Amino acid sequence: MKGKSASSKLGFALLLSSLAPLASGHTYLTSLGINGTQLAEEKCIRPWWKNENYPVEDPNSSDLLCRTKDMTASATSMCGVTAGSNITIYWTESGTGSRAIDPSHLGPCLAYMAPLSSNGSGDVWFKIYEDGYDPATKLWCVDKIVKSKGYLDITIPADIAPGDYLLRTEIIALHEADRVYGADKSAGAQYYPNCAQLTISGTGTAQPRGYAIPGIYKPTDPGIHINIYDPMHSYTIPGPPKYVPGSAKNTNANIVSAASISNTQTVGASAKSSSSATLPIPTSPTAISVAPPVVNTGPSQTTAKKCSHRKSVRKCKHQRKARFHFEL
Repeated sequence: MKGKSASSKLGFALLLSSLAPLASGHTYLTSLGINGTQLAEEKCIRPWWKNENYPVEDPNSSDLLCRTKDMTASATSMCGVTAGSNITIYWTESGTGSRAIDPSHLGPCLAYMAPLSSNGSGDVWFKIYEDGYDPATKLWCVDKIVKSKGYLDITIPADIAPGDYLLRTEIIALHEADRVYGADKSAGAQYYPNCAQLTISGTGTAQPRGYAIPGIYKPTDPGIHINIYDPMHSYTIPGPPKYVPGSAKNTNANIVSAASISNTQTVGASAKSSSSATLPIPTSPTAISVAPPVVNTGPSQTTAKKCSHRKSVRKCKHQRKARFHFEL
């Protein structure tokens, strides 16, 4: 009996050890960098599944908005940004110092904006950033994020109307996208969205055409249902077209300033938070040159032949428990 008990305990321990690294292989938006200043963790970021960095799998789920079941939960502060300036997105698995994401979770990176007054509901989201796959270098956006230790630059359109906005950042992992979502319990793309709240200043008047989320992706879209282990010569980035500054008409009427939010923080070279750190933010959206903290970059990139990881991922998905974190 003792031998059987010891064997059972050993088996259970091995199972747990195999699941632990997989749970930490996911990612979330940890902090923002604005005009060279990295903000404190969660500053201006809406509450999400804290300690549950698991993805959204159903592209028709309302969770696709900001990876939270409670869109009434606002961030505790607004971050002031000038239209046309850069924002650095910082993704991690489990907080500052951890790696960005499992290198096998290859896929595109995207960013959207919507008027804050809409709370993300309706045809209000316009895409401001996208980076997919480069056949010349054979690199995905996730490859670049892994190399930069989680940092990625995006630019706020210079011509958009001033006001309060939601900024939605997203990574789409395609390591199991060779099967359409719903085909089995582990099939389909994995979505990692998070939302931040910004107050945009400037003299622009553009109000870009918006699209509804959920609704921008379908499980069968060519950029969503794809076998990334096959030779690739091109890639279709999913979702609506990226907004091109200067092309918008004043079609939206719900961009207003949230006067009730009094703790707006304007961050720049002359106004830095005491809990912030200076970052050398690059001028190119994809050329990352920041100096992030030293991290464990994890295992080498998974190839098509390393299927054991993908099988293990399927086993761990039943272990999820949805929890919420609310800033006080």
